Amino acid sequence: MQLRAYAISVRGPHAPLLDATSVDVSDHELVLLTGYPGPGHVAASLALSGRLVPDGGEVKLDGKGDLAVLRRRVAVVDAPGITEPDDALPVKSVVGEELAIAGRKAGGKAVQAWLESHEAAEHADTRFEHLPVDVRTRLLAELTVARPEVNVVILTMPDRFGGDPHSWYGVGKELASRGYAVLVTCADASARLLGVPAAQMGAVNQPDPVKVEPLKVAPETIEEDEDQA
Repeated sequence: MQLRAYAISVRGPHAPLLDATSVDVSDHELVLLTGYPGPGHVAASLALSGRLVPDGGEVKLDGKGDLAVLRRRVAVVDAPGITEPDDALPVKSVVGEELAIAGRKAGGKAVQAWLESHEAAEHADTRFEHLPVDVRTRLLAELTVARPEVNVVILTMPDRFGGDPHSWYGVGKELASRGYAVLVTCADASARLLGVPAAQMGAVNQPDPVKVEPLKVAPETIEEDEDQA
């Protein structure tokens, strides 16, 4: 599946939020989209996912511009003021809400089992705002892809919390290895630290996405998954 945006722009009340930007990403690919920290990151994420109609340009998924399909297939992770969880909630509450949205069991036992399977049971009662940065990004990304229709994942400004950018970049690469198309918006400084060619907000000509090799799953793991289905 390919998400492609051509020269999308978003106007703000006083100045442009996003100047004409082109970007594309497909299955097993990872793209960093960099720009000055601020509302442009949220505007880009919402426009790319069909949640905001750009003032210029177009966004298409596999060549089609159906906004309803974009909203189902393209998920925005942790966008400030939009999809970020309430920081005052305990982790187990956030997990329960997200599992319910994904149409999965969301009772206490199911939440505990999910946290254990993602090596995060120790954080069940932790206020979400107190999670380590790498754990926060990983859990929210995994909760997002628990939704069966999601094919494209947009991580929005994970570097706003500080920490080592290699941690959230690793989350993005792992998702891409599993077949998702992954786009991460971040600051230019983060891309420089990672040493990764990055797309730029306000640019139409962009470098090629990073291609990620498919995750190799052992045969016995596949059999275990089939037994649990």
